[in-house]
Amino acid sequence: MTPYRNPHAALRVGQIIEAHLKKSELSYRDLAHLLGVSDTKIVYFVTGRHYFPVEFAKPTAEALAIDQGELIYSILLQYFPTTEVDAIWASIATHIFDQHKFSEGDTDDKEQEKQNKKGKKRKKSR
Repeated sequence: MTPYRNPHAALRVGQIIEAHLKKSELSYRDLAHLLGVSDTKIVYFVTGRHYFPVEFAKPTAEALAIDQGELIYSILLQYFPTTEVDAIWASIATHIFDQHKFSEGDTDDKEQEKQNKKGKKRKKSR
């Protein structure tokens, strides 16, 4: 089976990177050095000739002050149809939301335990 590839999405990723490169003080060479690739490879990414790897998302977003979510979503569209990327995105969002709810509940339980211990200590000291 041939892997899914979307050249229009690759071009869009390149446009995002190029727009932020122009805003930043970084050159193609600086970004290439940061990612450990050649200057030519950056040109290929920016022009959409090569697909931008997911593992480059975080360092690129940080270096160019790009919203990581926007960049990762655009990168995923190079490799998967929109419906699949949306399903992946929804699953990740649900997972993060559930983790956040769980950790908030965990914090509330710990605070309640602290309050109970303080109350017991006060009763003993009376």
